[in-house]
Amino acid sequence: MPDNPTIAVIGLGLIGGSILKALRPKGFHLIGISRSEETVRKAINLDLADEYSTNVELVQKANVVFICTPINKTIETIDKVRKIVSPDCIITDVASLKGFIMDYVNDYDFPTNFIGGHPMAGTENTGIDYAVDNLFEGAKWVLTPSRWSGAEDIRRLEELTSLIGAKSIIADAYEHDKAVTLISHLPLLLSQSLFGMVSDYPDENIKELALKLAASGFRDTTRLAATNPELAKDILLKNKAYIREAVNGLKDYLTELDKALDLNEEEFMNLVKSLASKRKDMYSPEGKNTY
Repeated sequence: MPDNPTIAVIGLGLIGGSILKALRPKGFHLIGISRSEETVRKAINLDLADEYSTNVELVQKANVVFICTPINKTIETIDKVRKIVSPDCIITDVASLKGFIMDYVNDYDFPTNFIGGHPMAGTENTGIDYAVDNLFEGAKWVLTPSRWSGAEDIRRLEELTSLIGAKSIIADAYEHDKAVTLISHLPLLLSQSLFGMVSDYPDENIKELALKLAASGFRDTTRLAATNPELAKDILLKNKAYIREAVNGLKDYLTELDKALDLNEEEFMNLVKSLASKRKDMYSPEGKNTY
């Protein structure tokens, strides 16, 4: 790969658009690909890249390709890209599930230079209109190398993600999926559950009063319920085994916490203080994970 590579991004939503925005000042030759002509027009107006298309064929001259499509389009996009790029082109993605993708790539009969990726950044908003140049500042970026991945290409991808503010972490694909279930996918399900429970509360008067009184606590804990429906569907259905395992773990913890309500006041206060302290220590005042 040359020192100043051509970088293509396929899928110009929040993540793909933010990658281009963050890379734009770095001097790379950038290519933006979207299946939507409207999104391409927006990308042109925002001056996110040097070349644009709705046709994936444009990426054939790229040295690095970021696949930022919906999860359910990732594998078919990898298949398209691997057939048209050079053998030394680094192909990566941003899907929040890695196991089934890495299994597919690792089962190829010929080398495909694919390194799985997952930036631990994002919001409940979707689309290029919400793309920002600092989305990845201080964020972790998980890399899950395939059996075809070379050490030098992994290093180059680590360098590239660090240029846009992220810190890379190498992980096994299935360990990644189990871990993000706990801190990303389960919170999504809980957010949906809480909002759905309140929205469908059987006592109409209490429900109406609750929704009128809802402030920052309810807003923050239900933020993920507004996640892009296609993304939420893919996450919850494709990862349902790990999610159900996590739900059972949460039920067990809730049972223990329910029992703790019967402790004396001092014992319960110590428990609450311990949880509050650990949570405060985990994030900086700016909201970045310091663990």
